[in-house]
Amino acid sequence: MRNVMYIFMIAIVLNAWSCAKTTCDDSLINTSHLEHLYQEIDINDHIRLGTVWIYSNAPDYPLVNDPDEGFTCVDDVSRALVFYCRQYKRDPVKKYLDKIESLTRFIMYMKAGNGYYNNFMFPDNGINVVHPNSRSTPNFWSWRAFWALTELNLLDSPELNDLRVQTQPYLEQLFNNIEQLFSAESDTIEIAGIKIPSVLAEYGADQVAVIMIALSNYYQINNQTVIKGLLLKLGDYLLAAQYGGENRSPYFAFLSWKNIWHAWGNMQAYALLYTGRIIQNVHFINAGLNEVKYFYPFCIEQNFLSDFKVASSNDSIFIYNLHSFPQISYGIRPMIFASLEAYHITGDEVYATLAGTLTTWYFGNNPAHQVMYDHLTGRAFDGIDSASKTNYNSGAESTIETLLSIQAMESNAIAKRIVMEHI
Repeated sequence: MRNVMYIFMIAIVLNAWSCAKTTCDDSLINTSHLEHLYQEIDINDHIRLGTVWIYSNAPDYPLVNDPDEGFTCVDDVSRALVFYCRQYKRDPVKKYLDKIESLTRFIMYMKAGNGYYNNFMFPDNGINVVHPNSRSTPNFWSWRAFWALTELNLLDSPELNDLRVQTQPYLEQLFNNIEQLFSAESDTIEIAGIKIPSVLAEYGADQVAVIMIALSNYYQINNQTVIKGLLLKLGDYLLAAQYGGENRSPYFAFLSWKNIWHAWGNMQAYALLYTGRIIQNVHFINAGLNEVKYFYPFCIEQNFLSDFKVASSNDSIFIYNLHSFPQISYGIRPMIFASLEAYHITGDEVYATLAGTLTTWYFGNNPAHQVMYDHLTGRAFDGIDSASKTNYNSGAESTIETLLSIQAMESNAIAKRIVMEHI
């Protein structure tokens, strides 16, 4: 009996050692640094608002205020809300629920009278209405707020019933604004021989992509024909910004703004794939699959890219002004999302493998051979400035975009295996 117990104990030790080496089913998600950036404030009769500090600098990672902008913003709070909503689906515990409630109330507090959102808040809790990137205009922070609030409304949790009801007018007003904003048909303009809808020169395909993701969520909440019609219109605009082919540059890439492609926020493929799945539109799906299948491998072959321009001459399209740096998490996460959505739609393991490969960027598979996410501390570095220079600051955007990447990757066993083997 003693021998049996001895063998049993050895087996336990060996299994524990194996788990420590491979992390077994343990998650790589570590919210410690995000919680360091998180701060609750009280406004008007003790309304609890959740904020996220924008900046935190190496080497000691204090919280840093920008006197022109402020200390927190709707952009990053919305990112955090998306993350915590998805994390709550995985693990419905109170600490995530509390974050969801407080972050939602911050977004609601920042809404202006016109239905759009001011972005920045100062440390004295005053709203920054002056900075160009904080005015209540049709811009990224308003679209990201829309996305985050729709993620909340997709959560099936009785504890959030009252909060969901309270956010409905905010969603309705934003939707009405968006519907009005894109009510007219867009004409076509030409830049460097590249033709795109003029509306994409004004707002950018990257902004339209965020709107489509939010609208696709909103369509699932309110199954209305008018929402689907708007999704079809916006999706067609994105289709018109896709250039190249299987063997022709830029390999089915969706331009981001005018004749420019940039990695940061390049959500077009994901938006079309996700929307295509929700409204069952094969044209959107095929276009998104083409970028993932042909352009993403090109990016990996180039050791990842930051931005470039395209021009057309003599019926040929060519890339110029190509830059490899900086490389940031906000440029990697959209590709991971799109690759995993492509797998979700097709079941083709090629896309899950691609998602895993893209995620290894965080763990040294990058030009600097630098681990960009320390899962032991939860810090995600702000970017790679060159093959020999890394920005070791760890602010809200890089932290949350990284956590969203890891969270998405871990939803797929194939992608996670590739990452764990790389680590």
